[in-house]
Amino acid sequence: MKKPRSTTDATQSLRDAALRYPETSEGIACEGTALERRTIKVRNKAFLFLGANDAMLKLSESVAEATDLATKEPGRCKVGAHGWVTVTFQADNAEMERLLRWIDESYRLFAPKSKKRCKK
Repeated sequence: MKKPRSTTDATQSLRDAALRYPETSEGIACEGTALERRTIKVRNKAFLFLGANDAMLKLSESVAEATDLATKEPGRCKVGAHGWVTVTFQADNAEMERLLRWIDESYRLFAPKSKKRCKK
């Protein structure tokens, strides 16, 4: 993935990547409020919430990595209940690679077992 120029580009890149997975759909959560987020779902279960410069997703295998990031940068990453992680992202390649990996993990937690591969 090429480096996004801004957090808006990063949000769009993450959205596009998430929607490549089978059986995904997009919606809006909390429309018209300060909490408004794009919601990416698989079979009506949200696995990714995207704001203008942040993402919330559910982790299992990588929750320790997210906890470590939250310890180092508490203003940028928060680990909540049941593995839900909120991260404010920057438009850099390392951050995007991590977020893409985390999106994949979050999708796999909610996708039916037969649909765990990304569309080409």
